[in-house]
Amino acid sequence: MDSNIEHILGQNGVDKVAFYYKDAPLLSNAFTTCLFINTQKNRIEARGVSICSVRDAYCRKKGKQRAFGRAIKALTRKTNDEKINPAGRDFETVKRTFKCKTPEDAQNFEENMVPAILSANPDASISFIDSGAPAKSKYAYDIPLSYPIRVANSRYKYKSQYRPNPAGKEEAEMMADKAV
Repeated sequence: MDSNIEHILGQNGVDKVAFYYKDAPLLSNAFTTCLFINTQKNRIEARGVSICSVRDAYCRKKGKQRAFGRAIKALTRKTNDEKINPAGRDFETVKRTFKCKTPEDAQNFEENMVPAILSANPDASISFIDSGAPAKSKYAYDIPLSYPIRVANSRYKYKSQYRPNPAGKEEAEMMADKAV
């Protein structure tokens, strides 16, 4: 880590930096969170959140960099910034497919994925595409652009937040774990 960043973290009592990733039923990663923790005072000094777009291929390194940068921004400015707003993106969707290699895959899709798709987009069209090969098929469905934003917004109000309360069990567990 850059010595200037280490100095900034040290000046603000941060002795632990932690990351975690939150997936969602329709995405491998909905968002990445970076926490700056002061274990002496048992509090989160800053939190940064990077929301993955359904249009992008997930890149863990890029998500960590964005989340870290937003946490630094909150820590140095000592303010909340970048309100998470899912409104206005429900009208645009991205088409995804789910490949079924076995009958169990198809059953899993119908029992688990279909309800998740419909909860994300009640107007979603879900179509079955028969590949012609035995036991191989796929489904096509639409995900709204707002889906990962709504997942993140259910937990956070800002992408860059100064001294937030722990949100969710992951953050509570990181606060309980005193090891750096």
